[in-house]
Order: sequence, then C-alpha cells, then structure tokens
Amino acid sequence: MELNYSLNTASGPSIDECAPARERRSANRQVSVMLTAKLETSGRQQPCRILNISTKGANIESLISLKVGQPIEIEFRSNLKSKGTVRWVRDSQAGVEFQDAIDLNEIWKRSEISIKRIKPRPPRYCCFAPAIVEHGDQRQECQIIDISASGIRVVDITNIALGATVMIEPKGLPRHRAKVVWCNKESAGLKLINPFKYHELEMWLLQQESSHFRDGTC
Repeated sequence: MELNYSLNTASGPSIDECAPARERRSANRQVSVMLTAKLETSGRQQPCRILNISTKGANIESLISLKVGQPIEIEFRSNLKSKGTVRWVRDSQAGVEFQDAIDLNEIWKRSEISIKRIKPRPPRYCCFAPAIVEHGDQRQECQIIDISASGIRVVDITNIALGATVMIEPKGLPRHRAKVVWCNKESAGLKLINPFKYHELEMWLLQQESSHFRDGTC
C-alpha cells in the first residue's frame, strides 16, 4: 500500500516552492517510522501510530474517524505537541499537515530532564475507570483518573507506601505489576514494570469512551 501521499493541496506554487531546492528537499523528505503518539480532536483523545513523518506533516493511523479539513493535535510526549489539519483520509489512515514546521531532531532525541527538573513523559489519557490494587494481603478498590502506556494515576487509595511494588488490575485490562513512584493520602502514581501493548490500551480507551457516552458521563 502506498503510504507517502502528498500533503500539498495547493494548485499554485507556494512560498516554500520559492526556497532553494536543497531546503525544499529537506523539508519534504518523509521518514518511515513506527512511533506512537496521542491524537486529540473534537474533544476526543486516542492513541495513534505515526507511519511516516516530515517537518511539514505526517501519515497517521487511528481508530478515530477523521475528515478532510478537520483540525487535530498530536502529542508526541508531554513537552512536544503539534497542531495540524487533516488533508486526506483513507480507511484508518490520514495525512496531516502541521500548522508549523517541526524539528525532527526533537522527535528522535531521548527525553531529558528540563532546567526545571521536570522529565517529559509519554502522553496521558484522561479517564475514570475502576481498578483493584493488591499489595501483600491488602486489596483495595480505586479509580483510575489518567493512564499512559507506562503509568497510571489512581485515587481513592490509602495506606500505600512510596517505592512499593503492587499489582494493579484495571477493569477490562490484564493485571500488571507496578511500582509506586509517588503517593499522598488518597492518590498515587504507578509506573508499570512492563508497559501496556499498543492495541491493548487503544481498544480499552475506545471502550471507556463508548461506555461514558452510554452512561451520559461525557
């Protein structure tokens, strides 16, 4: 299947076409990748795959049904987001033109702690789902309020120690071993020992969205 559809929909020459040929080739060069990111549009949030990317746009794959001209935002990690517009759609794939050119080096480089001592994190997804946390003989019901491929934030949980290793079982997802990386009186942040599989989290988030719409909570 051809993946590199053109993102340029203008019929006449653009400003970029007046730039030196070397700069145009660099800007238009698409790199085939298999990255995961967060797609937000029309109040919805879902994981997406980046199939190929250039400084000007990307070919993405998502369970969200997109339309040509639809504005979207892609979050690669907490400190790297890009707004864009859908330029073509074919089945579950879409071509996105970025509002502003991006620096691909920022995509490739590892997350580093900023001057404010904050380390960029993978995209998180807001949700409200029940879960069970087990630690030794203790078993507690709690609520998940946000989730990522590698971590979970839970509330309505008590007597959990910083650094403890626990088992968490979100409703609808397999049990995962996790480490408590922060906690207070009624909430905690858990880092999964083994991240969720992409399709596992993707389908779970879609089910959560459908459930909330049925219950009238969204």
